[in-house]
Amino acid sequence: MTAHFNSTFLFLLIAFSGYGAYILFKPFLIALLIAFVLSQLFNSYYKRFTKFFRNNKAFGSFTTCGLILVIIIFPLIFISSLIVSEANELYNIVQKNHFLEKVNNIELTIPVLNIQITDNDLHSIIGTDKFMNGMKSAGNIFVSMIKSAYQSTSQLVFMTFVMFFALYYFFKDGDRIIKKTMQLSPLKNRQEKVLINKFVEISKATLKGTLVIAIIQGILTGLLLWILDVPSAALLGVVTVFFSLVPMLGPVFVWAPTAIVLLLIGQIWQGIVLIVFGTLVISLVDNILRPKLVGDSSGLHPLLIFISTFGGLAIFGLIGFLIGPIIIAMFIAILHIYQTEYKEDLKKFNKC
Repeated sequence: MTAHFNSTFLFLLIAFSGYGAYILFKPFLIALLIAFVLSQLFNSYYKRFTKFFRNNKAFGSFTTCGLILVIIIFPLIFISSLIVSEANELYNIVQKNHFLEKVNNIELTIPVLNIQITDNDLHSIIGTDKFMNGMKSAGNIFVSMIKSAYQSTSQLVFMTFVMFFALYYFFKDGDRIIKKTMQLSPLKNRQEKVLINKFVEISKATLKGTLVIAIIQGILTGLLLWILDVPSAALLGVVTVFFSLVPMLGPVFVWAPTAIVLLLIGQIWQGIVLIVFGTLVISLVDNILRPKLVGDSSGLHPLLIFISTFGGLAIFGLIGFLIGPIIIAMFIAILHIYQTEYKEDLKKFNKC
């Protein structure tokens, strides 16, 4: 009776203190999760730097963090500043030129097809009232996004600091942290090793096969649009990244409409170049790079990536496109453990 009471009291203490720890860690969970993912993606570089510094883990960790800062964070800051600048400029152009008011009296000439579309035609095609309301709603959302970006800058800087602080120790003491976690877990050591290895394998394959390729396609699209002197090239490049993250969509949903608009307004050679380059280079990047980046690793099925990406965006916001697939990767890894451990029992049940 006494032993049972002691165990119950101990588990209650663990539950209450664990909940308290969760409350303290909750504001930083996303930063910690990103730090863990980056520590796994750049683990090979950390090992190389550590070996270069004669097995000095502190120097190896610090150098790897510096590498991530240079190749990821600095470009993100630069691109973010371009996006905010272009977004503000685009919004100001729409406001100054009274774009919404001009929709009612629009007259569009298509030089390639020698076709003229007037406001009466647009009424029958899209319905001007609905279009106007949609444009106003989009404008309000656009303004709120800009305000939100400015207001959350200080928080973003602080979260980035927390992420790098955690990343340093994930590199330096990652093995000890995992070992300690395995000691506290009631799972068998063999199961825990399989779980960790499978989770890391799926996460790496998924992130390399989706995020890295999407970023490359976005960069190529943005650079090409900038060379062709298309307005808001950086903004369209970022939009391309998000389209590329979603299976069955891809960068064609950005460069193809842009090419059509260029052809319609008379910029023929720019539109043709965009179509040719988009078809032969941007859209084929996936087929060329995916086998090299992923190799024999098994990532998530496209359907799971699709659902987890949109589910992550709906629940966690913008960072959800990264968190969603990682959560599903953990779920798939746990299912793999279950399937392995109860393989014989499952065979028996399936025969019934």
